[in-house]
Amino acid sequence: MDYYSILGVNRDASEKELKSAYKKASMQHHPDRGGDEEKFKKINEAYSTLKDPVKRQQYDNPQPQGFGPNGFEGMNPNGFEDLFRNFGFNMGQRRPQNRQIDLALDVTMEDVYNGKQIAMEVQLPTGRTKLIDIDIPAGVEEGQTVRYAGMGDNSIQNIPAGDLMVHIRVRNHPRFQRYGDNILCEEKILIWDLMLGTHAVVTTLSGRQIKLNVPAGTPPDTTLSCNGEGLPNIRTKKRGNLLVKIKALMPREYTDEQRKKIMEIKHGL
Repeated sequence: MDYYSILGVNRDASEKELKSAYKKASMQHHPDRGGDEEKFKKINEAYSTLKDPVKRQQYDNPQPQGFGPNGFEGMNPNGFEDLFRNFGFNMGQRRPQNRQIDLALDVTMEDVYNGKQIAMEVQLPTGRTKLIDIDIPAGVEEGQTVRYAGMGDNSIQNIPAGDLMVHIRVRNHPRFQRYGDNILCEEKILIWDLMLGTHAVVTTLSGRQIKLNVPAGTPPDTTLSCNGEGLPNIRTKKRGNLLVKIKALMPREYTDEQRKKIMEIKHGL
């Protein structure tokens, strides 16, 4: 199996290129989006190997299987073990291992803002399922993989359980857009409030309402910042900013008195 071909990258691809290719391929072939489940498993297997420098080196430089056409190729794989056992050596056997489990998880922007504990049912290689509780860290990013040590396959008793690898996908939000740790939204304000200045009430991603000072003479499409109201950085925990793009709202109807005052303002400029 050619892991590089599965991800569609060259053999000298950088870590960034691997991550980008994995993100694109996993979204394209995810079963929840109508993709092929076997293809999705191969994509996860390829990325899991190539993103790890040690595993990638082992994959790129496999151990030879024999010594050439007239050597040991085709020999019974137990031949060496039997040979050494006859001389009193015990070659031993490879220890069985519990497998790593990979799964994709959709989260909301609110989950990214607050973090979330989720109960998930995970299917083991044996076909059995188990229920686990995992913590989605606040600030998690689209395409990020979160490792949960020892929470994967545990079907083989008396040996360490495998790891659970959760691949994060963040759903689009109808109001907010993410830019790193900052989030952006739009706020419509009446044109004369922009002219005279006002305090706009803005609802944050957490649902909290804050007052935003809009100075007199603010042009449309100006972006104002509410510091510390963005997403937390997954490493530093420091929150980014809420960026508010101001849109001018034009009244559809005017009274005669309003129209008169507008004309007075126009002629007074």
